[in-house]
Amino acid sequence: MLESSLRIKLRELDTDKDIVVVNQGIDGDSTGGMLERFNRSVAPENPHIVLIWGGINDLSTRSTPEDVLPNIIELVERTKTIGAIPIVLNVTPVEGVHFNETIQKLNNMTENFCTKNEIQYLDVFSELVDEKGKLAEEYSNDGAHLSDRGYQKLIPLIFRTIMTHIEQLL
Repeated sequence: MLESSLRIKLRELDTDKDIVVVNQGIDGDSTGGMLERFNRSVAPENPHIVLIWGGINDLSTRSTPEDVLPNIIELVERTKTIGAIPIVLNVTPVEGVHFNETIQKLNNMTENFCTKNEIQYLDVFSELVDEKGKLAEEYSNDGAHLSDRGYQKLIPLIFRTIMTHIEQLL
């Protein structure tokens, strides 16, 4: 969905540039796994922009936000080292309100890091949370994973953010 939207916009801008979106995410992976794969999976693609979206699986296996943040920071640093622009997405809410308190702690720590270091940060949590502080039912089929409707909700936010960087690259 994202790649299609970006290609349409590039045509509207009348540019001969093309865009390829490569998803290197693996279901159930941790930020440690993301770090382990970065040099062989992400770096060889020579990306201009890298979306860093991880942490929920770490937290669900009882890692603390203090354990997870250094991995996110290292992913940002590796992204910058390969000359790409890092964009960090925060962790989405889940059905369990109390678990969302831990998610919000990681999100706050991540946002503070990004703000302090002028790294693009996307708050997707706020887009998907309901009035009770949990993942809105309409965006998930199981209370944890996003449904197509959940991803469709996020595409415009991600699209706008990526386009600000793409326009600078044209």
